[in-house]
Amino acid sequence: MTTSYGGPRFTPGRIRALALTAGPLVLPLFAIELIWLHTLIPLVVCYHLVVLGGREGNTVVTWALGSAGLMALISQSLLVFVFGLTMVPLGYILAAGIRRGDAPSWTGIKGLGYVFCLWLLLGAYSGLTGGPGPLQVTLESLEQSMVAALGQLEPAAENGVGAAAAPLSDQELVAAYENLQRFISRAWPALFTISFISLVWLNLVASHWLLRRKDPRLTPWPEFKYWRLPEHFIAAAALALVLLLVRVEPLATIGLNGSLIIGMLYFMQGLGIMSALLAYWNVPPLLRGICYALILMQIYGLLLLALLGMADIRLNFRQRLQKRESP
Repeated sequence: MTTSYGGPRFTPGRIRALALTAGPLVLPLFAIELIWLHTLIPLVVCYHLVVLGGREGNTVVTWALGSAGLMALISQSLLVFVFGLTMVPLGYILAAGIRRGDAPSWTGIKGLGYVFCLWLLLGAYSGLTGGPGPLQVTLESLEQSMVAALGQLEPAAENGVGAAAAPLSDQELVAAYENLQRFISRAWPALFTISFISLVWLNLVASHWLLRRKDPRLTPWPEFKYWRLPEHFIAAAALALVLLLVRVEPLATIGLNGSLIIGMLYFMQGLGIMSALLAYWNVPPLLRGICYALILMQIYGLLLLALLGMADIRLNFRQRLQKRESP
């Protein structure tokens, strides 16, 4: 990727890779509402490190970071740039796991460990400087969102919007707010963990899917529809459920958080089973998207997929489908 005199040489493909890598870092510098693009940084970093190889991939990432840093200086948005910069190592972790052929679960655990360490460091830094920590900021933002949502719910109900078209009293709104507040005060560790798991899992699945579309030989992992959690996770799920049903604090709170986290993991496995079933039935892509949307938009659909993922431990749906497909 260098010229005869040692300088960088960028072909149109490399320039495109540079633009795609720098995009999620640069765009939020000029439009803060696009800061959600930072969640895509691990995806683009991992993809180009694997596709281009270690040396060329590192060159593209380095030039992308340098370009984004220069833009951050020009726009005076260094804090936004640094926040996006923290997502880059996660892309390196995912790419290393793919290149070494590590199991998807082990790669995800290492990525999750990095995200946890990052938030601990941010919290420690906030404590030393006297500023609000990431946990405090997130909980305050969540509380403000709840207040705004409940505030919109009251006029909507008074105008007859909703299934029952019955106005909510002030007491009911206060009770709903207090119940949500109590739930968040008990379940915030699980809510944070689930958000971290979702970040790592989405980047892991998307990277794997894009690499398989580029060239199946780029990734050693099977298709997502065949991913499966270790069987001993079911013991953790049973223990969390028992602690929740004990109703003795703090064991019940530990059980609540454990149940939510394990349920999220089995929801992801259930999503893989759903993908395998839709592929087995040859459902058209458009109809598959509609099915995913209908399931994901309802809390009962999420619960159904989590139960489906747990049932797969004993029933092994995907192995049965493979046996039917084999001649």
